[in-house]
Amino acid sequence: MEIVVGTWNAGKLEEMQQALAKSNPEVQLVGINRYLTAKTAPPEVGQSYYENALEKARFYAQLLQKPVLADDGGLELAAFPEILGLHTSRFFKSTTDEGKNQEILELYNTPELQELSKRQLTLHACLVYVTATGQIFSAAEMLSGYLVAPRGMGGYGFDSIFYLPKLGKTLAQLSDQERDALSPRIRALQKIISQIKEHADD
Repeated sequence: MEIVVGTWNAGKLEEMQQALAKSNPEVQLVGINRYLTAKTAPPEVGQSYYENALEKARFYAQLLQKPVLADDGGLELAAFPEILGLHTSRFFKSTTDEGKNQEILELYNTPELQELSKRQLTLHACLVYVTATGQIFSAAEMLSGYLVAPRGMGGYGFDSIFYLPKLGKTLAQLSDQERDALSPRIRALQKIISQIKEHADD
């Protein structure tokens, strides 16, 4: 079973592919760059992660005339509720993971925000799949932790600054298997793949 993923983010696609290779090896995720050469994307003006993911799935499904799986998500900072969230991808000046993480850390460069309890953050992920007949499947997950200076070499994105107190590690310090079990995107992906497979013959 081939599923087209509406993303140009190679790191995101690879993470999803590796997770499914273990749990659903019969499902092959391919990026839209297999079918499109010009990088194009919808404006993402939705008022929720679901609306943005649905917008992307419908946009690419119409463009390719194929079913498409798309996602949207964001990092929410408890101390700065208006800054990231739905606007996460548009907030950063940097284009690298390291640069983006540094921009976040600089927000907390004040004495009153040095305590770990004041550095709570939450990752959100929502996946939407639009079928050839217009059916919509969706799944959403979230994970909360705390912001710390970069630790670990695994994963990508915000993983090195996302600290989990119960484990005493950042996401980047976990094994791939441990990280997949916690990742909001991977947990939502497993749920939506189950929905897709269940209704494959509808």
